[in-house]
Amino acid sequence: MLNALKNQLKVMAADPNDPYTATIRKLVGAREAVHYEGPLRRMILAMPSMIAQIRGWFSEFESPAPSRRLHGFAMAYLYSPDDLLPEHSLGLFGYLDDAYLVAKVYHRRMLEADSTGLWPFPEDEKLSQEVPQWIDLSKQLLPEETATMDRMLDAATQKRDGNFAELLSQAAKGGKTVRRLERRHVRPSSPAPRNSPSKVLSQK
Repeated sequence: MLNALKNQLKVMAADPNDPYTATIRKLVGAREAVHYEGPLRRMILAMPSMIAQIRGWFSEFESPAPSRRLHGFAMAYLYSPDDLLPEHSLGLFGYLDDAYLVAKVYHRRMLEADSTGLWPFPEDEKLSQEVPQWIDLSKQLLPEETATMDRMLDAATQKRDGNFAELLSQAAKGGKTVRRLERRHVRPSSPAPRNSPSKVLSQK
């Protein structure tokens, strides 16, 4: 499942017709875009590795209940067909919300000891060091969407029943960035149809 997602992201990142770079440049200008394009592309491509690491931590450590709920919500968001940035029209850029959510859960878990006092150890030290920068850049580029996801994550820690349907319905409304691009009449042209994370992750 994760290999399928990893391969799809690589293909999209290498596609010269994918609107990822053009979308960032339309949001912040060509000069500022250089600060975001590389790091956030790496964050998206690192999403399968972060998911694998999170799963490993939760299988090996006695994680606190709120952290387990975060993991559950992140997986529910990835499997949901609705999210704040649609991949079908934004291509690789449409994975930024998914990657940000995974990075936030990864970072929170990395900074939290389990019930025995043990701290998670990242398998990829370089990746773990880049995550804070990725999170900060995402907040600068997508302030509305990241603020929405942060609120959703905080609310998810209180969902003792594991029912995230109400939270996921917030994502179905879409993000302000997409509407802003539409108002400017500079919405990226639709790339070739791609599977969403939900479809890729559900493949057996």
